[in-house]
Amino acid sequence: MNRIVKTAGLIAAGLLGGSLFAEDFQTLMSTTRTTWPEKRHIGVICNYQKNLDAVWDLAKAAGVDSFITVVDARSDLNPVGVASVLGNQKVDYLVVMPQDLLYHDGVYASTVVIKRLATMGIPTVATTPIALKQGAVFSVGEGTEGQVLVNDRLIGTIEVHLPDRSTITQKSSLVLERDGMATIQVRSVK
Repeated sequence: MNRIVKTAGLIAAGLLGGSLFAEDFQTLMSTTRTTWPEKRHIGVICNYQKNLDAVWDLAKAAGVDSFITVVDARSDLNPVGVASVLGNQKVDYLVVMPQDLLYHDGVYASTVVIKRLATMGIPTVATTPIALKQGAVFSVGEGTEGQVLVNDRLIGTIEVHLPDRSTITQKSSLVLERDGMATIQVRSVK
């Protein structure tokens, strides 16, 4: 009986855990559109295959008039190269994928990318509070319980009009388009 209870508990935790890690990007995209209505080119760093659902959720939240450039970082940490690719693609801002294995919120590689992009005038937004310590301009999402958290120590020069708090080289390319969501372009770092 004890073994059955433990097994049932593990299965329930696994099912619940999957739903806890799913990120809703609607609030983040709504806040970003209010902050920078003219900015529509989003940069993302992640292992594209392992974060496919999250990238597609972001694309749906961003809408049809947006464009997402994903730097597919699968196994090597090359934050300088990643920042160069995003800079060369002229992204308007970076969205940090909170569950990526190599470039998630709070890791050194993400911090390097965020700071390099900030010096190029490219801001970062995220869904967890820890990203603010890395240099993200603001954070809003499930990790902030829906509240807009704003960084008081910005790096680089960017124009930010935040809404009311209440409310390297191209190796390969893949472009995906679907009705009702942003166009996704996948690039890799050489």
